[in-house]
Parts: sequence; C-alpha cells; structure tokens
Amino acid sequence: MNGSDLSPAEIKREYVRCKADPAYFIDTYCRIYDALAGDWITFRLWPSQDTTLSTISHNHLVAILKARQLGQTWLVLCYALWLLVLWPAATVLIFSKREEESIYLLSRERLRGIFSRLPAWLKSSCAEVEVGADAAKRWALSNGSVCRCFPSNAGDSYTATLVVVDEADLVPDLGRLLRSAKPTIDAGGQMILLSRANKSEPESEFKSIYRAAKSSTSPWTPVFLPWHVHPARTKEWYEEQRRDIFDRTGSLDTLHEHYPESDVEALSPRTLDKRIPPDWILQCYREAKPLPRTDLNMAKAPSVPGLTVYVHAKPARRYVLSGDPAEGNPTSDDSACEVLDRATGEEVACFAGKFQPAVFAAYLDTLGRWYNNADILVERNNHGHAVLLWLRDNSKLRRLTGHDGGIGWLSNSKGKALLYDCCADAFREQETILHSFTTLTQLQSIEGATLLAPDGQHDDRADAYALATVAVARTSGYAAPPGVAFAGQGRPGM
Repeated sequence: MNGSDLSPAEIKREYVRCKADPAYFIDTYCRIYDALAGDWITFRLWPSQDTTLSTISHNHLVAILKARQLGQTWLVLCYALWLLVLWPAATVLIFSKREEESIYLLSRERLRGIFSRLPAWLKSSCAEVEVGADAAKRWALSNGSVCRCFPSNAGDSYTATLVVVDEADLVPDLGRLLRSAKPTIDAGGQMILLSRANKSEPESEFKSIYRAAKSSTSPWTPVFLPWHVHPARTKEWYEEQRRDIFDRTGSLDTLHEHYPESDVEALSPRTLDKRIPPDWILQCYREAKPLPRTDLNMAKAPSVPGLTVYVHAKPARRYVLSGDPAEGNPTSDDSACEVLDRATGEEVACFAGKFQPAVFAAYLDTLGRWYNNADILVERNNHGHAVLLWLRDNSKLRRLTGHDGGIGWLSNSKGKALLYDCCADAFREQETILHSFTTLTQLQSIEGATLLAPDGQHDDRADAYALATVAVARTSGYAAPPGVAFAGQGRPGM
C-alpha cells in the first residue's frame, strides 16, 4: 500500500492506525534495502521481529543480543522513524562503535532512505529541513523532530526520546558512552542497546547489562535472537557454517559469536586453551531463576548482601560452603562464596562482593548455619588467614583441610592445579549442577596454562566454585584426585 490513491478520510484513518501501531507502520509503509534483491523492498516483519518490536515499544531500557544479519538494525531504525514522523518533536540519538558508522545509519542508505520512500501523505507534515554543514550528523524535520548521530563519547547535552547504540558490545568504552548518553533519557525516554557478542571481551559492559537483565536484577529488558529466527536459515545452512568455521579456525568460537543458538553460547568466552572444556561445563549448566525475596523471607534466609538462592535449605540435607576471600577495598577483587548440595553437587546459593575479611567470614558463618551447619572450605592464601582465624574463634562450622593437611586450601602452584583437576572432574562426570550464569562465564574463561582468567577479567566466582567441588569430594566419600590429602578435618577450636 502506497497511499497515493487514498481519500482524505482514508488517509486520516491510516494515519491514526500507523500512530497507534508501529508494527503496522513498518510492515505496511517502510521499505529497506535488500542486498540479495539489489533493491529497496517492503519490510515484512518476521515473527521474531514483531515480537522484538513489541518488547521495544513497551519497555524503557532494552538490551538486544543477536546473531548476525537478522534485520534488527533496520527494525530499530524503522521504530526510530515511527517516532520521528508520527510523534512530533521527537529527538533520536544514534551511537555506534565509531562516528562514521553512526553517520551511515543516519544516511540515505539507511534512515533517510527509509523516510524518502514513505508515501507522500505520511511525509506531508514533516518535510526535511536543511541543516547546512551538520547535515551528515543532524537530520531535522519540519514537525520539530530531529535525529542526531554521535561518536561514543558525546551526546550528553540533549534530552532524548530514544537513544540507539548499535553494535554496543563493540563500542570501545560502552560504560563511558552510557554515562554520557543515559542521562538524556532520564525524563522518560527509551534506550536500545543492540549487538552481536564480542568474544574478545567476555566481561564487557554490554554483557554485564544483558546478564543482569536476564537475572531480573536491573531495569533492563533482555532480548536474545538466535541464528534460526531467520526464516531462510535451515539446519543444513547452519551445519555448512559450522563445518566451514571449524575447518578454518579449529574451534566453534566464531560460529557462536556470529550465529549463536543460545545466549550462553553468545556470551561464553573463547574456548581454545581453556582448563575446563566448555562442553563439560554446559552439560552441567541448568538455567534457573533465583528464589524471590518473599520466599526467602518466609524461609528466614540470612541477610547477606548480594545473596542469590536457587534452593533454600531443606531439613536433613547436607551442604558445603566455599570461601574465596579478597582484601575488601573498592579496587580489590570480590570475595566469593558458593554453596553446593553435598549429595548432588547442585549449586544452591552464592554471593560475591567487596567485603573485609572479618565481615566475609561472618557472612560465611551465617549462611553456613542456615544451610544446616554446612562444612566449609576457605582458601588459605593472603586474606584467607584472617577469615580462617575469625571462623576458628567465632564459628561452630566444620572447617575442612586442604591438600597439605592444613585447615583451608593453599592455592600454591600445586594447590591450584589440584583444585581445578577436581573441578574439571566434577564437570566431566556430571557430578555438579551449575545455575549461576556469571559463574559459568568465569569458569569457561579459566586458561589452561595459568589457571587464571585472562587479563582484566575476573575469576573469584570460578575459584569459589572449584573450592566447593573439592569440599563436596572431601565430605562425600568420593575418591580424591592424586596428591590431595583428605585425612583430617578442622573442628571448632582447632
């Protein structure tokens, strides 16, 4: 429908319908460039695009993680155009990884090109306004709407109806961009982060936002779009991509980066040279929602900052706790704790944060008592001595010994190797069940050569989980890995 032969009454009805429904506006009147066809074609929305559009139009903050070439940038630009044309005086700000990319999104090859192909009656009240030397970066309409594009470190002086950050996970410093751009929508506007995953940065700002959104701990709404939402993509097509990428690179990292089947694949770090094969970890990963605060209050759960509970303490069940202490200042690593069911190896709770050693020890004690006086294994290095001292003097929890027979686990070169040997065995033999997505990511990042996370990334939760698997083995009668001494346990007062 181009609307050229509509009567005034029909035009009025169409205008009202378009304004009320962005999906109708896009599906009926927007045209996008199709590289295969070599022409501008009507944008017929796929079911996944329609669902994404509904999510965008009903939420204030949206983080979209996607496979490549799913038409999502076109969709977001069409939504921006709907605001600019049908909601006068709208302000849209566009960011991308570099300024030239954001200028391209505003150009006649993208947003302006869609506008130029709208029917005349839709454009009649919003003609383009000349803006002189800024024409490449600023597009104004006669109805008062304006769209601007920026580099990733500007834009904070405006009040925006919509902010779009394209390829958000590839922006050099997304945190800085958000500090600049997010205040522009604080008066009630919207922000959309749109990106494929960048596997070179598994702990990126975008991934952190998506993970928090997925766990419902932030105001963001997550959207994930796998490779197969494209109607033309078949299993045969996917297998062809899989074979080609594996033959060229020796891994499936590029496949999972560009054509993920799940958000876990997309957000996981690169797999080459990792201590625990990612497939071993994934076979033990079960996505689970944390218990809501109302349930925890009814179960009289302890008040521990950042505590996530997947399964509350049950009568007659036995549990183990691990503690990976840190210094507790604003620039230090987090202290981390994991709680596993001793019989099944299931992760039932976890927490992490910047706690002073004595405070961390008190939280371990409180949580351990709630989990039926769980046994506890604490890393003995550095600040771990202070934690173990506090537990000795103040806690009745049984403190487990390490590979050298001392209370706690000494993570020297031998201890670190034995620690991750035990953890790898637990995943290989499917003797553990992992729920925490953040812990999953950290475990997948541990490098085989160093048994550390890559530079700039975190491994505190991974170390805590590895300690917990040792504690399960220590208390459940499993055979110890070679070199691990499981004779002798710490008792209160020792």
